[in-house]
Parts: sequence; C-alpha cells; structure tokens
Amino acid sequence: MSETTQPEVIAVSFQKGGTGKTFTALNLAGGLAARGFDVLLIDLDPQGSLTANLGKREVYEDIDQLSLDNVLLDVNKWSEINEIILKDHEEFDLIPSNTTFNGNKTPLDSADAGENRLGKVIEQIDQDYHFIVCDCPPDLSAYSKNAVTAGENVIVPMQPRSEMIHSANLLFDHYETLAMMHSLEIEYLAFTMTYDSTKLTKEKRKVIDWFEDTFDEKGVLVDDRAAFDRAKWNQASIYTHSEAVENDQFPVFDQVVQHVLEQTSPPDHDVDLKHARNMSTEELRERIKEAPEA
Repeated sequence: MSETTQPEVIAVSFQKGGTGKTFTALNLAGGLAARGFDVLLIDLDPQGSLTANLGKREVYEDIDQLSLDNVLLDVNKWSEINEIILKDHEEFDLIPSNTTFNGNKTPLDSADAGENRLGKVIEQIDQDYHFIVCDCPPDLSAYSKNAVTAGENVIVPMQPRSEMIHSANLLFDHYETLAMMHSLEIEYLAFTMTYDSTKLTKEKRKVIDWFEDTFDEKGVLVDDRAAFDRAKWNQASIYTHSEAVENDQFPVFDQVVQHVLEQTSPPDHDVDLKHARNMSTEELRERIKEAPEA
C-alpha cells in the first residue's frame, strides 16, 4: 500500500520542437487512465497543441478566461486552480493552455520562487489524482522548470535527428543545474524515440543506435503508425481507439507507462497498485475492448 497522498507529477520535456512531447504526454495519460488511475493532464505549452488536439481550441483562444498562467503569477489566485480544470474528457481531466501564456519570456522568470510555483498550486487542487502529466513547451523556460521541480520525474521524447545527441546533453546539463539549485533528485523515468521505419536513413540509424546504447531498457523506440494519428483526430489517446489498440506498436508504447509505474509511488485512492503495475498488454486490451470507444 502506498503511504503518499500527493499525486506523482511527471514532466514530458525536451527543448526541441516536433519530438513527440504532446504525443507522449497524451498517451501516457491515456495509458494510466486505462489502468484505472485518475489523471490530470496539464498543457504548459504556449502553442496549445495538446489543448487543440483535445477539442478545446475555443478555450485556448479565450483571453478573458482565467488561465494557469494567471494563477501561477498571482499568489492570491492559487486557490482558484480548481476553476480551470476541465472535466468533460472521458479519459482524464485537463488544465488547458491559453494565449495568455508568454512562452520563453515569461514573468515567472523574475517572480519570487518562479520555478517552484506549480508544485505549490497543485497542493491547492481539491480532487485526488494519482498522476499529473505535464506537456512541457519546446524550451527550458520557467514552465518546463516548474513541471520538473513539482514532481522531479521526467520523460524525454526524441526523434532521430542529427542534433539530437547534442540537444539531449544540453537538457541533462540544464536539469542537473536545476537540481543543484533546488536540492532535487530528478528521476528520468523513460526516454522515447519516435521514428518512421519507411524513411529510415543510415544517418537516422546511427542516432537510433546511440539512443539504444545510451538509455538501454529505459529507452523505448516507437515506430510511428497512422492508427496513432487517427486516435488523435478522435481527440483521444491510443488507449480508446480500437485500431490503435490492436496495432503492433501499441504494446511498444505501453512500455513507457510500465516504466512509469515501476518507478513511481502514486497514492492508492481506491486503485490496486500491484494489479495495475502487473497488468499485461493482453489484459489491458481486453479491458479497453469492454469499454465504450471514444
């Protein structure tokens, strides 16, 4: 039995764009929810791709609506965090992004304890979540730092590009400094690399070889599939889409969820943690088939 009462907070972070952060965050949340966990998904990216993909573009564009940005910047509004949680998605709840977000240059950079505010705000949430998954922006701004300091858990999504090795080393150096400054014990739960096997060049193969050699069993190579993209068009994760669930890459991505469960200790909140951790891919598929499709 887990003794903690606080949710596990996970930052899906990489400072380069187009590496699969939103894909990974969305489907990690879906995979955890499919096992019975209560999950809150937070879109910290000012571009709002996750928010838009989940059918909330009008929320993203509503500049008059209270946003997470507003809450983080004003200590007196921290308790209002519950007002911006959207609860109409069947898999998980969502804190959307908004055009009020300021991207790389944000007042959070100069605010008192600006890198630690998200963790404090999370303490004000009324609902009991097992996991909070943060889709970070493609940078190392205050939003990304807040996600890391809030939970000290990081998943790093990559693609086989020429600059990937250099960029990964920069990320590790940056978060090592963040850990030293805030006395953190950052745990890298998993590393993902999404690639297209039909467009695999010799150069990309070299990056994949580096990925496998460097991250070993924590590295998950996912061959991108059209079925996964179709799940996104349904405004849901691959865990509610029948074609995606039956795809050969479904159990491959699910390794990411398994890595998370093996290395974290979420609160019980009426979930059999041992059973959730030991759930096989086939058992998970059967459970998904029995549920109505999104």
